[in-house]
Amino acid sequence: MSEVQAREWLNRHLGVAEADQLDRTVVSVAPGRSLGLVALLLGWYEHVTRMEKELDLPDSDRSVWGAHDLIAADSLRDFIARGLESIPEGGSRNYLVALDEADSRFLSYAEFDELGALLRLDGGESKVRGWWWTRIPCSGPIRRDLDRFSASF
Repeated sequence: MSEVQAREWLNRHLGVAEADQLDRTVVSVAPGRSLGLVALLLGWYEHVTRMEKELDLPDSDRSVWGAHDLIAADSLRDFIARGLESIPEGGSRNYLVALDEADSRFLSYAEFDELGALLRLDGGESKVRGWWWTRIPCSGPIRRDLDRFSASF
C-alpha cells in the first residue's frame, strides 16, 4: 500500500479541517518524537493492509514482515488509543469510523492468540494492553514466525 492510497482512504473519512484539527493532537512515540493522530491512523492502516497482503506469501520472500512488525503495528494502535483520550467527546466521530474500519480489517484475518505468543515476545509486561495485543494473523509469515517463537517456550 502506498502512502497515496492510504491518504485517499483517509480522505474518504476526514475532511481537511477535521484532519488538521486531529493531527494537532500529538502523542509522544519516543523521546523527542511525537506524531499526530492522523499520522498514527495512517500508519496503523498501512500496517494492517500490508500484513493482510502478505498472508499468502512464503517465508522465503525476504521482503515479508515478521512478528516484530506486528509488535510495531500494535504499538501504533496503542498510541492511537492514548491520543483518543485527549480528544473532546464528539470531536472525533469520523476519525472513529475510519479507525473502526482499519480495526475491522485487522480482525478479519486475525484470531485470538491462545498461547500469548505476541505478549511473550514483547516481554510479557503486565501493563494494560488493548484488544489488538491478543490477536494474531490466522496465517502467513507473521503467524509462522510467532509459531516458531511459541515452540521455544
